[in-house]
Amino acid sequence: MKKIFYSLGLCLLTAACTEDYKDWANPLSHEQEPIETTGLTVTAPEALDVATVQGTEVQLFTPSLDNQYDEVSYSATLTNEDGSKRAEIPVDGMGRVTVADLQSAIQAIYGLRPTVRTVPYTITAIAKKYGQAYKMTSKGTIQLTPMAPVIEAAYYYVGAATNWSDADQTYKLVNGGGDVYDDPVFSVVIPAPKDGDGNRVDNWFKIAPESAYTRSEGFWGGDMVGAATDGQSDWEGSFIVGQNDQVAKAFCIGTADDGALYYRLEFNMLDQTYKVSPIGFNEFIYEIGGESGWSTPHALAGNGSGQYTGFYYLDSEFKFKPNEDNWDDDYEKADGDAYAGTLKQDGGPNVDAPEAGFYKIDVDLAAMTYKLTAITAVGIIGNGGDWANDIDMTYNAAGGYWEAYTELAAGEFKFRANHDWAINWGGSFEDLTQDGANLSVAAAGKYFVRLFLDYPGHLHCTLSTFPEFIYEIGGESGWSTSHPLAGNGTGQYSGIYYLNDQFKFKPNADNWDDDYEKADGDAYAGTLKQDGGPNVDAPEAGVYVIDVDLAAMTYKLTALTSVSIIGSVKGSWDTDVDLTYNVEAGCWEVTAELGAGEWKFRANHDWAINWGGSEGDLTQDGANLQLAEAGTYKVQLFLSYAGKHYCTVTKQ
Repeated sequence: MKKIFYSLGLCLLTAACTEDYKDWANPLSHEQEPIETTGLTVTAPEALDVATVQGTEVQLFTPSLDNQYDEVSYSATLTNEDGSKRAEIPVDGMGRVTVADLQSAIQAIYGLRPTVRTVPYTITAIAKKYGQAYKMTSKGTIQLTPMAPVIEAAYYYVGAATNWSDADQTYKLVNGGGDVYDDPVFSVVIPAPKDGDGNRVDNWFKIAPESAYTRSEGFWGGDMVGAATDGQSDWEGSFIVGQNDQVAKAFCIGTADDGALYYRLEFNMLDQTYKVSPIGFNEFIYEIGGESGWSTPHALAGNGSGQYTGFYYLDSEFKFKPNEDNWDDDYEKADGDAYAGTLKQDGGPNVDAPEAGFYKIDVDLAAMTYKLTAITAVGIIGNGGDWANDIDMTYNAAGGYWEAYTELAAGEFKFRANHDWAINWGGSFEDLTQDGANLSVAAAGKYFVRLFLDYPGHLHCTLSTFPEFIYEIGGESGWSTSHPLAGNGTGQYSGIYYLNDQFKFKPNADNWDDDYEKADGDAYAGTLKQDGGPNVDAPEAGVYVIDVDLAAMTYKLTALTSVSIIGSVKGSWDTDVDLTYNVEAGCWEVTAELGAGEWKFRANHDWAINWGGSEGDLTQDGANLQLAEAGTYKVQLFLSYAGKHYCTVTKQ
């Protein structure tokens, strides 16, 4: 190790011989006063990596005071940049500190991440002569690096359960989602390994750092996490990090006849200790019931101790089963009601039907109990720094997710249930966990948020920023008019327009940047790509519902072969009054005798596409329109004009 020396320049004035502390420039001769402070010069030390220090002490500085003083003592104070955290370090008379004290001080202020820190310090010297004491201080900075192992973001099990594949990343060890030096325990559950015939084999393995998959020396050419002795079989102990095979040997923890179904691996990457636990419970059990017509098993994830959790919509009787693909040894109600009770295997009744809704489902197979917790609301909390009010989300039963289309400020937020913190989720978008760290968005904007709740380990959310409109443009307007298609926030867009030539789509009304063209398909359906593809083929001339899904990059045309008025204004809801499309006016129109009463518009003499609501804002499946008095009326229907449907009704 490189020796590091520091010099102290202490300029002392002659002091009077009293028992009092004294300012150097004005010594006391009568009453005792507090220690006075004077200047002290300390040469800034070089960078110091605690991990490279040899021995138990390190020279922090070299004192330059001569032997004219009866007694000299030193101390050092380290702080963070703003001074809000500080640590005192004892220093001996030669300016040395223990490595342990220095390490503890850095850890207390900055934590254990092995990053070079520029640390402010204050060196204090108390010098005494004839009972007179003088306090001298100096401030500066030192570059310090704490002693800690490098901890990567993730690790992977490599062994018998993966056939020692250097490409299989199925079993990923992760921590709780926070800083790896604050939460250094990485864990994973693996199945008990089997051979090609399905027979149990011993569980030999090593742990690969994430960097092993990309390092230049190859997967097996660098450091691994392994055993000091090949075949180490203790269920818990210490591991070693080093060159594969030469230093890091293979563990063999768990044998073919131990009866385990799974193993939980926990590796503390800071302490370099491990624990392996055999698990007799399955990784998952499954809820199945009337909500899916008894056809879809819904996974509940276990913690290895028999406790399972899932989040699902329920509206009918249900039960649980240990296997996804069969009914063997299923769990039914022994006692209780729809919301809590006890279970038994085979032969009991189904659990009673709860009130239709979304539930957190907890099952404890160790205690043979079940419990439902109703989730009546799911919200986004913390937006814009508001941690008191939720942005409520809506449950999309068809999609199986909670959703919201809302403005989000740049900053942090979380999800929570029932406007309370008992059930909340954070961590990362890809892996949400109970009580996980705050999530964040980098830029303010309007986001479509989807929250997928099913079982722990699979909880996740998506945020998208699809624009409000995209635009169709084509030969029907001589490539001069951009026709808006309105979006729903999820990437799905729709509009109704007359087409008679090739066309394409673009994200901006006023330019052609990043336009969407045909990747595959024909005039009526296909896939899209951005820039460089051909136009979509020309359909037969007519009016079409145009649907585009930018999430899936697809398009689809649905022909409107007719648009009509239907309702009591013509005496019956069985008779359509067809409108004619006016290409020049860009609308469907008819002049007809109408009676007082209710009516709507519909397409293709069918109810799949219909419009109602109000004359100025027509919507799919909207309420019936009203006509106050009978007469001859000219009716014009404008579809998707500026992204909005409306009609005019003019009495002739």
